[in-house]
Amino acid sequence: MLALTALAHDRSLPQSVVLSAIQSALEHAYKKDANGQEVRVDLDQDTGNTVVRTIKVVVEAVEDNDLEIPLSQAQNHFPDIKVGEEVTTGYIEPDPGRITAQTVRQLVLQKLREAERQLVANEYSNKIGEIMSGTITRIEGRDVIVSLGRGEAVMPPQEQVNSEKYRVGQQLKFIIQKLDQERRGHEIVVSRSNVDLLRELFVLEVPEISSGIIEIKNIVREPGSRSKIAVNSTQQGIDAVGACVGLRGLRIQNVVNELLGEKIDVIEWSEDPVEFIIKSLSPSDVEKVLLNSTENSAQVTVPETQLSLAIGKDGQNVRLAARLCGWKVDITSNTNSNENEDVEPKTELAKAGVDSNTEELLKVLNLTKIDQIKNTINEDLLNITGMTEKRLKALRDVIPSSVKEKIKEEIQVDEEIVEKIVSDSEVFSSDDLVEIVESSKNDDSQLDKEDDKPAVGEKDIWNIDSIVKKKSAKPKKGVIRFAEDIDDLKK
Repeated sequence: MLALTALAHDRSLPQSVVLSAIQSALEHAYKKDANGQEVRVDLDQDTGNTVVRTIKVVVEAVEDNDLEIPLSQAQNHFPDIKVGEEVTTGYIEPDPGRITAQTVRQLVLQKLREAERQLVANEYSNKIGEIMSGTITRIEGRDVIVSLGRGEAVMPPQEQVNSEKYRVGQQLKFIIQKLDQERRGHEIVVSRSNVDLLRELFVLEVPEISSGIIEIKNIVREPGSRSKIAVNSTQQGIDAVGACVGLRGLRIQNVVNELLGEKIDVIEWSEDPVEFIIKSLSPSDVEKVLLNSTENSAQVTVPETQLSLAIGKDGQNVRLAARLCGWKVDITSNTNSNENEDVEPKTELAKAGVDSNTEELLKVLNLTKIDQIKNTINEDLLNITGMTEKRLKALRDVIPSSVKEKIKEEIQVDEEIVEKIVSDSEVFSSDDLVEIVESSKNDDSQLDKEDDKPAVGEKDIWNIDSIVKKKSAKPKKGVIRFAEDIDDLKK
């Protein structure tokens, strides 16, 4: 049975699979010479001897003598036999002359090919979405046949890149797209146009992505032409864009070479939609972005000289930018923008120094007046979609909180100072604390008349000390007398 072993090795199949294929082929061939009777072939793996037996099914009433045997007759030889079981009714002497060797050979090869396809399908069913290297072996019509080493795959026209020219022997990387059971011959479908190919190429080239230090937020691609990828660093101090580009652009150049010259823009992701839109429109410069959160659209103003660059060839750049950031982007030049600004008067918020994007965000809560913003707490403002800590700080720089809110914050600061003094010195009783806080509240009520007066001054400090004096004429051990007593505490 050396031939069996050699055949299994050449086909990269288990010997049991090859043996089963040979048995199945022999059974099919002997069945033709057995007047249609069912046959079973037993092939000895060690010696190669073949035993061919005819098989009939046990039934109550026989309808086909070649395929069935009555129960009463079968029980003469097999007393425990039941209806529906199979019995051996005879033996056929293997005769090479009766079986065409060529027929058996074709049947064996067919069975082996089916076994190969099944094993390959089982292997690659767990690799869908993974990147693999392959070699183009041939081109059949519009389909490109790719060898993946273990088996062959097909790349149909819809998974090809129009700008790429494929040739036999070309080595490329592919994404395992799916397993198509309806296709005959090549069930594995690979792709070069899928966006996951770009993602997996960056995972291979940038170790920081595979380790999780840098994450890919979004990828948009027009295969063969241009792609944009937004990345973000999960660790402080890591330059996500620089890591993806690599030293002297080596990493991104490797990705571009694998995609046969496709242009790639690596963009730093930002939670601020304005900032993200500006970066998404690179390499063009952006002067202003106006957001309309209700319509999820953005009005972008660029210099007149940058208008064509921002739009891109056939609108490609703005189209990819809009898909990347998730906003509808409308681009105009600064010439048209200036004309509109001359016609439209500035709003109250604009005159106060609030930028137009923040003003659009505030309209969600119908905040169009300065007094309304003053009386709105920061927590409510941060709940607005698109409002970031950075944008809120800029807003409070031009429109601060109400006076009442300021007083509250200053009282909290005063209480924190008192608490710190108490915790450090451990000299005040609970009654002392109550009296100190009440005195602090009375003093802070004067701030309604004088906004510029400090929350805690020199007189307030000595008032705290006087409260302690009123509590007890005899100084307690460890009572702070400031300059003198602080020195004592240090000893």
